[in-house]
Amino acid sequence: MLGLVGEVAKQLFRTSANMDLDYQMPCTDLCNAEQELVDACKGLPLALKLSGALLLCDSRNEMRPLNEWKGALEALQHGENAADSEGALKGILGTYLGTTGNRMTLNLAQQHMFLDVATVLRGHPKERALIVWEAWHGSRARLWFQGLERRNLLSSDDAGDLQMHDVLVALGRGLLLANSKELPEGLRGSRVWGQNGTLQ
Repeated sequence: MLGLVGEVAKQLFRTSANMDLDYQMPCTDLCNAEQELVDACKGLPLALKLSGALLLCDSRNEMRPLNEWKGALEALQHGENAADSEGALKGILGTYLGTTGNRMTLNLAQQHMFLDVATVLRGHPKERALIVWEAWHGSRARLWFQGLERRNLLSSDDAGDLQMHDVLVALGRGLLLANSKELPEGLRGSRVWGQNGTLQ
């Protein structure tokens, strides 16, 4: 399958990072870092969205420091085989779930919410999940859910049901099924998803 190339790939990356498409980078180092990130995504739309969202700022065209751009590039290259798209996505997901030591990690509640949707809650009503998450994680659960949406890690459809990209579901389940030692202690073995794909 052919990926996105050139300006189309850069546009998707910039949209996910909350940047105007015609924004001029303030320095050559940031311009080079942006191009390296876009190239490392190998045209894969999900990788472009997730890596752009790693650099997401609240204000339009606000720039994160160069070291965070380099951290996002390292996340793409962290997977076991970063030469392929799955390896790059594992690297980004590892950054969000705290397996790479990168400071762009989600908080523990967001990590649990992501894995809940990847393993059990995809297709279930968002409002029902938020009630449970608020009971477990407190009143900020809705705010944290919005952060996951802004980072393109999960969403809800028109019917209000939780959704997640199939690739992210597979990677999240894979980490849990392997009881990955890379996962933070509080996330290991914490779901009821069985290896045969059924709830236990």
